[in-house]
Amino acid sequence: MLAASLLTLLAWGGAVAGIFLGQSRKLSSHLAVTGGILLFAIALFLVIPEVATRIGWTLAVMFSVAVCCGLVLLDRWLARGNHSPADVIGPLLAATAVHSLLDGWGVRVLSAQELTSIAVPLGLALHKLPEGLALGLITRRSMSPAGKALLASGAVEGFTVIGALIEPRADQLGATRFGDWWMGIVLAIIAGSFLFVGFHSVAPSRHNSRI
Repeated sequence: MLAASLLTLLAWGGAVAGIFLGQSRKLSSHLAVTGGILLFAIALFLVIPEVATRIGWTLAVMFSVAVCCGLVLLDRWLARGNHSPADVIGPLLAATAVHSLLDGWGVRVLSAQELTSIAVPLGLALHKLPEGLALGLITRRSMSPAGKALLASGAVEGFTVIGALIEPRADQLGATRFGDWWMGIVLAIIAGSFLFVGFHSVAPSRHNSRI
């Protein structure tokens, strides 16, 4: 819970900076790339192999890649469609809330492993600050007054803590009903979201988008 709370505070700080101060694109880009590469490596070498022990390599790779591709398509629609900030703010906030929920869930799930308990929060921390900055800028362009933009940004980033809170009970219920399949699918979703963060942080569209 501590890691999820700190990540949320970091994202909130980024959102405040984005809303009221603007952002240093060079700094946020470097942080995002570093965090994305770290999370990509975690997904590839730690999480997906763990999924494979539960549901097999074929399904582990298929589910993880499918989640990543779904998030990439959503991101491309938001970034490249001919939409004004007001058009995309609803879907963007919803997508960020789901992503934040997975961040908190993932931190809690992977906290039991010595290596990932350190690497995952570090990678997410490097990712959360640029995410908060970008979200703050977009919500400020789409909402007035600034307090409304701040409330919206803070609410969706708060789903990081909600994900960490619900994880133990949800996994207990899921494991009781579905066995290893439950945790395998959950970890595949987390792996797919980490793969997406890695792709998104280094893809040219990130640097050329209108955000």
